[in-house]
Amino acid sequence: MADKLILASSSPRRIELLQNCRIPFDVVEHDFNEDSINVKNPIKFAKLLAKGKAVSIANLSEYNNDYVLGVDTIVVIKNKILGKPGDKKEAKTFIRMLSNNKHRVISGISLINKSKSIFKVKHSVSYVKFMQIDEKFIKLYLDNNLWEGYAGGYAIQSIFSLLVKKIKGSYSNIVGLPVNILYKMLKDINFKMLW
Repeated sequence: MADKLILASSSPRRIELLQNCRIPFDVVEHDFNEDSINVKNPIKFAKLLAKGKAVSIANLSEYNNDYVLGVDTIVVIKNKILGKPGDKKEAKTFIRMLSNNKHRVISGISLINKSKSIFKVKHSVSYVKFMQIDEKFIKLYLDNNLWEGYAGGYAIQSIFSLLVKKIKGSYSNIVGLPVNILYKMLKDINFKMLW
């Protein structure tokens, strides 16, 4: 019988990526306060967020025997962490910063099973460079609220794919879940796949 993950997120992107990989999972929304992390180092920041999400579910007695997966993805440009924009004005600022610039997309990924004393935290870094983004595109993007809910104010798999000049590293990491890192973590703990 296959093992099952508990995904501590209701992100449609992460759900779709896991479904595409044929990894069985259930979704349980975490209640971790993401504002409680105050760390300047972007990699440490992403890992602490992922760990906090996973721990918030793994600590619940009904999930003690389950494999809990916590993930957090951030966008970093010139060592400035760009989270999800709070409003249209901030989204505009972010997009102008990203225009014709290289930035990093960092995901922290945490896998916990309390009953088996499994506690793993890894990270993935990808590099993205966009072309020059013109004002007409920015207006269309902002007017249609396409920035909402995305780190850095963009989704690589949507209309922003038109602007990609170069990608280095994992594409799925940029979408929101580095599936290659997850697969290695699952193999390392002998997680039983469906296949």
